[in-house]
Amino acid sequence: MTLLTEKTADLLPASGASAIERTAKATHRALLASGQQRTCVWGLGYIGWSTVNALHAEQVRTLGYDISADRVDALVPFQQPDSLEVTNERRRALGDDVAVHFIAVPTERQAEPFTAALVDVFTSIVEATVQRPKDHVPPLVVIESTLTPGTVERLLLPVITEHGLVPDVDLLLALAPRRDWFLAEGYGLRDLNRIYGGIGPDSATAAAGVLSLMCDSLHRAASHVESELVKCVENAYRHLEITLANQLTLGYPHVDMVEVLRLAGTKWNIGTFHPSFGTGGYCIPLSSRYLLQGAPRPEELSLLSQTVETDMRMRSLVADAVADGPVLILGVAYKGGIKVATLSPTIRIAEELRGSGVPFSVHDPMYTEQEIEALLGAGSATSDLGTAVAEAACVLIVPDHPEFLEPRYLDLLKAERRSPLLILDNHGVLAEQSWPEHVVYRRAGGPDWLNREALGRS
Repeated sequence: MTLLTEKTADLLPASGASAIERTAKATHRALLASGQQRTCVWGLGYIGWSTVNALHAEQVRTLGYDISADRVDALVPFQQPDSLEVTNERRRALGDDVAVHFIAVPTERQAEPFTAALVDVFTSIVEATVQRPKDHVPPLVVIESTLTPGTVERLLLPVITEHGLVPDVDLLLALAPRRDWFLAEGYGLRDLNRIYGGIGPDSATAAAGVLSLMCDSLHRAASHVESELVKCVENAYRHLEITLANQLTLGYPHVDMVEVLRLAGTKWNIGTFHPSFGTGGYCIPLSSRYLLQGAPRPEELSLLSQTVETDMRMRSLVADAVADGPVLILGVAYKGGIKVATLSPTIRIAEELRGSGVPFSVHDPMYTEQEIEALLGAGSATSDLGTAVAEAACVLIVPDHPEFLEPRYLDLLKAERRSPLLILDNHGVLAEQSWPEHVVYRRAGGPDWLNREALGRS
């Protein structure tokens, strides 16, 4: 009991908390901290793998599971004897020595909310719980994936009860959706203000104990209903603001809206947002869709409906602005410096160009030619960047990869050529460059950046 006291003394609730709450909070954390049991992280994408590393850093025995054998093989070199293991064998992820399950599987597919993977994993955990020895501590499941509001009530709680288990007694379930700075230096899971909520008091209390191993600031929601909504709502706020920036540049096409928004952002209570080719990634472009799908009265969320429509339309407008081709797209990732192509504007732009018969090629320093073609279709990737630049009438720069500032890219873009070159820069990564006369450079949101006639297009 000494270890339990030392490891959890700072976590014990105020004196008014029940003995059950104190036990639930201490037990799961203590089992992990002492090494008696381990945790399993389901899904080894960016979110899941960072959770694995955060737990391992706290000396928690951790197993990472992913359905993709290729992904597991790529992570095998990071295994540590007796402390960190990766697998695509589900039976090992469901072992009796796993006290805590983190679920970080994708909840989107083809730009729409998607629950099949989540329900599949959760059902497997419930079925394994039914077979566990009765004297074991009930497993704790912490869902880090973003959920469509209502998912717990409609899909997950019924799985528990249909298997004869009592929620918050035989199986503990909490939601702790991830917030991330991704590449912001000096920030990590420990620095996150983390929201969590449980399906009952024991679930929430146990989750607080486990999450506190890797997060310093925890904020408890009143229930799973509120914690399920928070991530969607906060991302929808950003989605609305980003899309307003795009609508402003469409409504005032001859104005430098980047400069207008920069100046507006000097006011203390206004963020600075920029027009773009459209949002990308796991969270922001899906947030409005999650809220619309889960709302009892979606017709009241007209702003979100318009946000989704405008966001997707931006990709079509960009594709139309360069429809004379040939086009070179620099970047598959939606954001610079990370290898994530989920809902990247490049995907839809490439579809539009292919559908219009416009020749195009794609290059991204973080992706192989094979990976690009798997994402965008055969013939998308370029094997010769120099030739692709020389033959292109337009270059689209989608993510702000720092590599694009290197001489090997700048020299190609500025090189002498027989015909003019149009550069459309999504994030303005090359905005500070000086360009020769034969290059027309436009940043998203600048004057006439989507006007084909003003850009010298037919």
